[in-house]
Amino acid sequence: MHILTKIFVVLTALLTVALVPLVMLNTANDDTFKRRWLDEQARVKDAVFQKDAAVRLQDSETRAAMNTASDFRARLERIQVERDTSLTEVARISSQSAGTQRQLDRLTSNLTVLTESNKVKDDLVVSITNEMNSLRTNLASSQRDNIRLDEQVATINSENEVIKAERRQLQEELKQVRTDKEQAQSKLSQFVAVVGELPSARPGATRDPVAKVPADRSLSASIISVRRGADHTLAEINAGSRDGVQPGWSMTIADGSKFIGNLRITTVDVNRSVGVVELEDTAARGEVKAGLRVIARKGE
Repeated sequence: MHILTKIFVVLTALLTVALVPLVMLNTANDDTFKRRWLDEQARVKDAVFQKDAAVRLQDSETRAAMNTASDFRARLERIQVERDTSLTEVARISSQSAGTQRQLDRLTSNLTVLTESNKVKDDLVVSITNEMNSLRTNLASSQRDNIRLDEQVATINSENEVIKAERRQLQEELKQVRTDKEQAQSKLSQFVAVVGELPSARPGATRDPVAKVPADRSLSASIISVRRGADHTLAEINAGSRDGVQPGWSMTIADGSKFIGNLRITTVDVNRSVGVVELEDTAARGEVKAGLRVIARKGE
């Protein structure tokens, strides 16, 4: 073997022997560095998290501090307004106090003048006398007004008694009208039983398209016009929707306490109403004409 080859082999063996520990050391260092790098990454993440938490906490504390500062500013403004109001009130009270002091000084001066002056005392007596005379005059006028009011009250009471008497008479007339109506309805029933149904109730006859509606109030009105046709009679009264009249009401027509017939309301205006006359008997009770009273009873 050549000498150089031997030297190369020896050097290679030495180099191998020297590199093996280095390789092993490098491998161990790689694991150590990797663990350190992972640890550093974990510490960095933890530091970033803590930093974010610190930033959020700082932001929250900053907002709380800003809100507190805003509240303090609002309170300061209110306190300033209250202070200005208090200063204004103090100034007003001071002004009033000064005015009161001036009035007190003026009253003191007037009292001194009144005490020292007999003329002023006489004038005061005259003034009081005139005021008393004026009060007596006003009292007499008030007494006259009171007497006049008593007379008016007596007149109103008398008129009230007259109205009560008229109301009682109207109630008696209404009672008589009800009696006459019941008698007329009884006679009509007897008539229908003997003669038969009325033409308006037979098949083929024209019927009133307005259904009967019970009156929701008691009402008294007057007939102002009557229009007669071939098969029906219409009457117009001086009461309408403004008075509560409704289509379908059945009202009693009376001449004093005498029952004349019924009025079935078909058309209602603001202050006028028109209805069909029913149960009219011109021979026995008289005909329906203008001026007769028309009465509605609540519930009928």
